Amino acid sequence: MKSSTGLALLTALTVLLMGCLSACASHPAPVTVQQPGTFSVDPLLREFYASLGGEDLLGPAITALFSLDNLQCQYTQNVLMCFDPLAQGIQRFSLYPLGRTFDLGEPASAVSTVGDENDYPVYEEFTALYQRLYGAQYAGEPLTPPRFNPNKNRIEQYFENVGFYRNLDDPQGEVYLLSYGVYACSADCRFSPPSSAIVIRNVVEMEQPFLPRLVRLGGLKVFGLPLTHPYLAADGFREQVYENVVLYAPPDNPNAVRLRPVARLAGMPVGQPMPRRYSEDDGVVFFPLEGENGFHIPLVFDRFIASHGGIEISGVPLSEPYPIGENLYRQCFENYCLDYDNRPDATERVRMAALGREYLRINGLQAPQAAPFEMTAETVQMVVSAANPRLTAEEPQQFEVLLLRAYDQQPLSSVEATLTLTLPDGRQALYYFPPTDGQGRSLLRIAPLQPALPNGSVVAYRVCLNIPAGQPICKADSYLIWNYR
Repeated sequence: MKSSTGLALLTALTVLLMGCLSACASHPAPVTVQQPGTFSVDPLLREFYASLGGEDLLGPAITALFSLDNLQCQYTQNVLMCFDPLAQGIQRFSLYPLGRTFDLGEPASAVSTVGDENDYPVYEEFTALYQRLYGAQYAGEPLTPPRFNPNKNRIEQYFENVGFYRNLDDPQGEVYLLSYGVYACSADCRFSPPSSAIVIRNVVEMEQPFLPRLVRLGGLKVFGLPLTHPYLAADGFREQVYENVVLYAPPDNPNAVRLRPVARLAGMPVGQPMPRRYSEDDGVVFFPLEGENGFHIPLVFDRFIASHGGIEISGVPLSEPYPIGENLYRQCFENYCLDYDNRPDATERVRMAALGREYLRINGLQAPQAAPFEMTAETVQMVVSAANPRLTAEEPQQFEVLLLRAYDQQPLSSVEATLTLTLPDGRQALYYFPPTDGQGRSLLRIAPLQPALPNGSVVAYRVCLNIPAGQPICKADSYLIWNYR
């Protein structure tokens, strides 16, 4: 017979065991789910992988270990890590120069003469990450200057071993690596990276030496895309024309960039300074030019100027604000003009006027685009609407298309679209929109459908852009035939 002490101990152990089983049943151990197309990092490279930032920076491993040129290598999403069994110390580990295999160019040092200082600069927002990768030791030398990718709305720079990018919609200093590994591994890998990290070869061949300064002032969303390559102007300065402004600097010091007085040069109206008549209570500030005389600047324009470099960048006002059309008001400063859109549905109230092409026309210059704007579902904002979501069988219907460039909300003109109506019995009718106008809009009015549709019929419609594209760009909706008022 068991003693009372032994029985108590057995009871306690039983309760403890049951509690443990209960806890284990209600809180199972976490299970790590491996992404499709990924592998474990090989033990040979695991410490090196972790020292460079691990999965957060290099992405997951997307192949097993394999042999390459007497090296033991493994792809991750963003790099190709390698181990050299014949080397010593830290020289045993390296990142393979995938960038050179992409035919992006040679490092500037490979084509420079001794003492030449023409190495491509590391874009300033990429410097911290470049140093985190121990500079040229693991990132490699730059293969390109910083470039703007208009289709992805990001700044990119390609290095021998890695590629950097920074989305202009992200906070300043938020930098990532391009998917070199996925691009190089190609069909041999089954891993699909986020679309934002995709490598796009030679998307922009245009050098932009003033880009770092421009980004600090508001970026390409504000100043527009480059219209020309940098060139040597007649006064000896290096110049580049953008959609809204013209930048120039000494050839040997791109950081000393300034803006040409393009509004004056383009012949924008110049007014006579007048005495102050209004105050901030009236929604304006006063800028004196000749003694007590000057011009009033709307507060919305004043705030825009202050947040994009101040009066030093804009130059002084040339006149009072004046109307251009029904709902637009403009005020020009020496170096750019600002437009205010007063329409109730305006997506952007204040923006710079596009004076770059006028500057080119005046100077007899050509305007090759940095890269053709590629219309895709990601780069185009398409809004389609029917004027009447419900109408009688005897009433006409009107459709509207609005096309905007997604990253900066600029209108896309001269684009045609097709309207397809699908009736309840399956019949279809085809119509064509006129090309979009300067505001990116197109209207199409259609007569009542014949024979008249019965009450309660749902008419489905689909609008597609008539453009060469890998995937159709379309919007679909429907409206109702309702004969009762």
